[in-house]
Amino acid sequence: MKLPEGKKFGSMKAPLEEVLPFTDAFCAVVWIQSEGVEGFVLSEEGRPIAAWYNGGSEEIVGQEALELMFAEPAPSCILGRYDPDEFEEAVGRCRSMGYLISEHATPVPVDEGVDGDVGVPALNEGSLNLILSQPGVIAVSAFYEGFAVQSAGAADFDRIAAVAEDLLRAGSRIACDMETGDLDQIILETPGGKLIIAPFGDLSLCVLAESNANLGLIRVALRSIRWDG
Repeated sequence: MKLPEGKKFGSMKAPLEEVLPFTDAFCAVVWIQSEGVEGFVLSEEGRPIAAWYNGGSEEIVGQEALELMFAEPAPSCILGRYDPDEFEEAVGRCRSMGYLISEHATPVPVDEGVDGDVGVPALNEGSLNLILSQPGVIAVSAFYEGFAVQSAGAADFDRIAAVAEDLLRAGSRIACDMETGDLDQIILETPGGKLIIAPFGDLSLCVLAESNANLGLIRVALRSIRWDG
């Protein structure tokens, strides 16, 4: 698979989780190479759009390819920036080859949440499903002042939202007391699983995952979500 390389603006040897944030402000491609491995991720402002991976024996595409590249500990990465026409061409090629990540996601029904939440912002349709589709994620909920607004998966969302709100407020106080800046995420890991809480505008997000879930993939999914409207 050959894509337009765009304007190269950097190279580094680091996990893909640490490389993708460098593409947050534009459209780009990240090519990776490791021992016997090559691949690429097409990125729209840090959000993975398509992926291709070749481990030597077979070519793998879409979400599965992205997961394999995230599992590489420190591949060599080359970053290329696209102009709008180049990016449109790259997306078209990936679509024709079946490399788009969205083509591999399975839609999951999303709960309506609290009735009568007039004025409470909503996430773009499919955002929670994108997070829920990550390996190991059990449930995800957007909450507002301790109440679940939008949810997907199987969990006691009212209880999770209340507990997550308490953790978020405590974490924000600690960050303020330590003068370390605004809170970005809270990650709670136990032998039984992982809990990720992240502020998102007027809402906050809570992700419940299994103990072996890939945090890098979940963080990428969190960065990729959009508002409705």
